[in-house]
This record gives sequence, structure tokens and C-alpha cells, in this order.
Amino acid sequence: MKVIVEMDVTEAQALTLQAMFEYWNRLASVGASRFVAFYVDGDGSFHPNCKVSFSEEVMELNNEIRRVAIREDKDGHRKYDFDSVAWYLHGETELSVVRKEEEK
Repeated sequence: MKVIVEMDVTEAQALTLQAMFEYWNRLASVGASRFVAFYVDGDGSFHPNCKVSFSEEVMELNNEIRRVAIREDKDGHRKYDFDSVAWYLHGETELSVVRKEEEK
């Protein structure tokens, strides 16, 4: 599946995003797992107005999936993880079940 993300960014933001995406690719190519962060300066110049589209039909994002996708939320600093969403889509509905699997 292809995901197409359109956003309004400055040149500096575009280059930083490109660097982050290159790092994602490098991690994937060597089989490494890491959380990677991007600083969102909402009271500054970062106002991306993101539009997302997909090459295939995708179920609608709802509040339950939004909740499951959040791995950690401390003072507004959020980490998202697709593994818990994958578990959820395969029938695991409680985050506690998903988190127990991560502890193995």
C-alpha cells in the first residue's frame, strides 16, 4: 500500500523531514527498531495542514484506533506505534493484552 502525504512546510522543515525519512529507511534496511521524533513547533512556523490519501481502501480512522496507536503520552509528548494497531485489527481490543505481548 502507498500512503501519500501532502503538507505545507518550509524548506528547512522539508529537508528535516527528508532526513528523518532517510533514517527510517536506514533502520528498516538493517532491521533496527527505534522511536524517531520530529519537533512540531505549532506556535512557530510549523502549520503543515496535512492531507493523507492511500493507494488502497483503508478503514476509517476512529477514536478507538487513535487511542490504541498512542504508545506513550507524557505532557503532550506522544509516541505512536503501529504494532498495537496491528494487534487491535487482528482482534486484540484491550491495550493490556497488547502490552503483555510486548513484554515477552
